[in-house]
Order: sequence, then structure tokens, then C-alpha cells
Amino acid sequence: MPRPPPPGRGAPGARRPMRDFFAAWLATLRSPLLPLLRRALSSSPGAWNDPLSSAPAAVEAHFEAHWSALDSAARQDPAQVICAGDWRSPLELPFLWLGDFHPSLLTSLLRSLSPSPRLLASADRVDRRIRAAVPVLSDRLRHAQEVFTSAEVAGGADLEAFLEELKAVALEANRLRRGVLSDLVAAAGGHQAALFLEALSRFVLSMHDPEVLRRFDHCRPSPGIFGKHEAR
Repeated sequence: MPRPPPPGRGAPGARRPMRDFFAAWLATLRSPLLPLLRRALSSSPGAWNDPLSSAPAAVEAHFEAHWSALDSAARQDPAQVICAGDWRSPLELPFLWLGDFHPSLLTSLLRSLSPSPRLLASADRVDRRIRAAVPVLSDRLRHAQEVFTSAEVAGGADLEAFLEELKAVALEANRLRRGVLSDLVAAAGGHQAALFLEALSRFVLSMHDPEVLRRFDHCRPSPGIFGKHEAR
């Protein structure tokens, strides 16, 4: 299955904005990847030797391609990637950390499937790794901001050095997400890994589902409410 060209700058037609890449990536996840994964899940246990058993690997590779695209975009414009890019839905925003969903979302999704004690132990080990890595990266970003702010007030901020550090943080965050997904899929294996990847795919797609977004907008207060409070 051909992958969409990576986002970023380049010759016309060779590369696309991240917004276009992400739209194509979501469309491919929605179909054919998710239906293939569901067909594999509905097959008999002995059918996992069938070519359909490659569906989980294809979905995992699809998420890897997404993070590779984010890496490419971060090398071009790290400030946009590390914040919420214009390709994100409003419902996604609470789940984002340094450019994409927080890695602990992956372990939370796995736990929602009532895994075996062995798999829960694996999720606990991955969670410990996440709890160790996330503060380090967050502190690294905060330090870069502090250095830039102090230098800018003094009139001598190094913008190139700041952007280089933003890029490094974004790449490291994506590396953490890759490792977490890979470890959880490997620990789950077979049918349980497919269930996990299906749950992850459904969750990501729900963040862009028109009906879900309509309900989300309906729950949000109208701007007029804030205006009334401000007028008092």
C-alpha cells in the first residue's frame, strides 16, 4: 500500500502540508486498515497464520509512519509541531503532549481491555518508563523556554538554538511514543495485540468523527456566557 508523501517543504507535488498528510493518514486508517483488522479479529484462532494476520502489523506500521511524518515536520517547523498544529481537532487538544497524544494513553487503552495479569505487569513496566521519561522531556522544554526568555529580555536570544532544541524535544517525544507502542504490541501478541490496535485506531478516529465533534461542540459553553461574566 503506497504511503502518502511526507509533509514539509520541497518540490511541488513531492511533499504536502502536515494537514493534508494527516487527512490522508486518517482516511487510510479508517479504510482499508481498520476493516482488515476487524476481519482478522473475527477469524478463527487458527486463521492467524492467514495473510489477514498481517493486519495488526500494518496498523502498527501506519502509526509508525505518522510519527515519522511528525519527525519530518519537526525538522522543518518544530514550533508548529510541538504545539497543536492546524490538523488537530478541538477534541484532540486535551490529549496532546509535545506534538501528539501522551504516551500514557496507550497503557490506559490497553488496561481498558481487561488484559491478563502478565500483560498488566508489562503495562506497569512501560508506565514506569513513561513516568521517568516524560518529566525529563518536559523539563528540557521548560529550560529551553527559560534560556530563550532570559536572552530575549537581554536582547541576545539565539533563535536558531531555541528551534534546534524544540526539534530535539519533538523527536525524542516521538521516539518515546514509538517505543511504548512497540513494547505493548510485543507484550500483548497475537489476538490481544490486534484488540489493542483496534481500540487505539477507534479512539484516534473518534477524535475526528463528525458526530462526536458535533456533540463536543454542543457541550461547550457559547462565547456569550464568558461575555456576560466579563461585563459584571
